[in-house]
Amino acid sequence: MRISTPVFYNRNTDTVVSQQNKLSDQNLHLSSQKRVMKGSDDAVAISTIQRLKQDLSIGDQYIENGELAATANGLEETALTQVTTLLQRSRELLVTVGNTTYNAENREAVAKELEAIRNEMMGVANTKDGNSQYIFSGFEVDTQPFQRNEFGSIDYHGDNGNKSFKVGAGVYVQGNDSGHSVFVDVPEGNGTFVSEANNANVGSGVIDEASVIDNKRANGFLNEDYTVSISQFSEGDDPKYAVYGLKEQEVAGNAHVKVTKIDVNNPSFSSVDPAYAHPELNSDIKIQFLATAEPNKFEIQINGQSSTPTIYDASNGNKQAINVNGIAIEVDGIPAPADQYRLTKYIEPTLYQEGQSIEFNGIKTEIKGEVKDLDNFTLRQSGNKDVFSTIQDSIDALRMPGEDPTDKAQREIRLDMSRHQIDNTMKNISNIRTSVGARMRTIDNQHESTQDFKLTTQTTLSNLEDLDMASAISEFSMQKNLLDVTQQTFVKLQDLSLFKLI
Repeated sequence: MRISTPVFYNRNTDTVVSQQNKLSDQNLHLSSQKRVMKGSDDAVAISTIQRLKQDLSIGDQYIENGELAATANGLEETALTQVTTLLQRSRELLVTVGNTTYNAENREAVAKELEAIRNEMMGVANTKDGNSQYIFSGFEVDTQPFQRNEFGSIDYHGDNGNKSFKVGAGVYVQGNDSGHSVFVDVPEGNGTFVSEANNANVGSGVIDEASVIDNKRANGFLNEDYTVSISQFSEGDDPKYAVYGLKEQEVAGNAHVKVTKIDVNNPSFSSVDPAYAHPELNSDIKIQFLATAEPNKFEIQINGQSSTPTIYDASNGNKQAINVNGIAIEVDGIPAPADQYRLTKYIEPTLYQEGQSIEFNGIKTEIKGEVKDLDNFTLRQSGNKDVFSTIQDSIDALRMPGEDPTDKAQREIRLDMSRHQIDNTMKNISNIRTSVGARMRTIDNQHESTQDFKLTTQTTLSNLEDLDMASAISEFSMQKNLLDVTQQTFVKLQDLSLFKLI
């Protein structure tokens, strides 16, 4: 077959270029140390490689999220440790100030230290992270969560949001607790009742924290506020106590009603006093709000007996005292027309003995100290109270003037409630710190799990993708030698010519 010179040159050039391309491709694989770089390298393996790389990317994101969650929770743990230290110091002060040798000057010194603690705690509650975002403001990270209002009280301006981080497949870890759950949402009293003494009491009696001693009997009676009323039917008589319960019956408004005094010596008292004690018939009476011709002004009826000419002015904004035939109530808020409350007598007047157990409806309390006629004690349903208000109540109690037994009793009750509320706050903080610790353990566990997963995935990926360097170098050398031989052959064949034989 006859081969023309152009064909000869083209064939040899194509061979050299092909060998050069193969060598260049092998060089790329060697430099990247990858066997599979594109689909044509291994059409079957390439899809698995892409999926494994995606899995590794997700694993990296889990680890990054875990680091962010660990930083957030670590910062919160540091802040909560500071809060715990401040609360412990507050409690120490309140226990110490209970010493009867403390005078007004000593109490003022304690009050000033508590003010400093309150300010320091507010600073901790407004802690920022490395991004200048508030850690206790929920989702409102750019809003200072705790701010003083015009009255000096501290209000919460964040929300109840909790950030979460995905640290594993289907595993989310909370990154913060809102300031509301840490500092505001603290149960009052024992979580069921708060014990209080009427400010108008003249005796030195102090009421103990109420407790539920029979859950079955107490069922259905824990949604009432109870009043322990002291009476002396005539001068010189031994005091007696009676127990009444106040419960919302048909209420559409948002008024708050509290029984503050029960005067059995009022000439018309029998018209408003239940005839018998529960569970007998006629053991309760109604307290009802009736609208008047003037807006936001209400007549109050107790067992059908009217408060007129005294009326309740809901637009006043202050607590107002209403007395109907010996039963005095304190009202604030805005009622709705025809709102009804039920007042039930649970214990008839019974001789008072100091330290005597007072039991009713599966509930138990106790009064210590000397009581006087018309003294009144309340067991109201527990709500929630923020720690800043608790400390402020302690400060206000310490600054109450007077050294007589009545003043001391009022101060003791308020300080005792503050100590108990500090304990509630410490318990709440402890529970949250436990939760933070559990989150940190979850983060660590998921970090280890993700690292193990990544190691397994990288091993599988390496087996599919990585190059056998020894074999590749050998092939590269062979390919280079082949190229060299091809080039040398081409040069020698190029020199073949009949003209050189003439």
